[in-house]
Amino acid sequence: MSLSEVKGRTVLEIPLESNQVAKILYSALVPETESIPSDRATTMVSVKGKSLLIEIEASDLTAMRAAINSYIAWISACMRTIKSIDEKRLDAKP
Repeated sequence: MSLSEVKGRTVLEIPLESNQVAKILYSALVPETESIPSDRATTMVSVKGKSLLIEIEASDLTAMRAAINSYIAWISACMRTIKSIDEKRLDAKP
């Protein structure tokens, strides 16, 4: 058996500053779980308090790595957007 044939499941728990941010990220990521680009990995996203949970099941390690990297990149982009919006709000206050 090669490493590419190993099935796996992982859960990423990402602690955030608030439940509101967790819900925003959840809303942004749910469409990605519904439009599956590969039949090699499936993903479920949920919110637990101030944390975002991402559960990934993959048929091989390559698919697992690709899914993890994709979700981390999307979360990073969302967090940069949230930070930018928050900064603009602070700058706009008199």
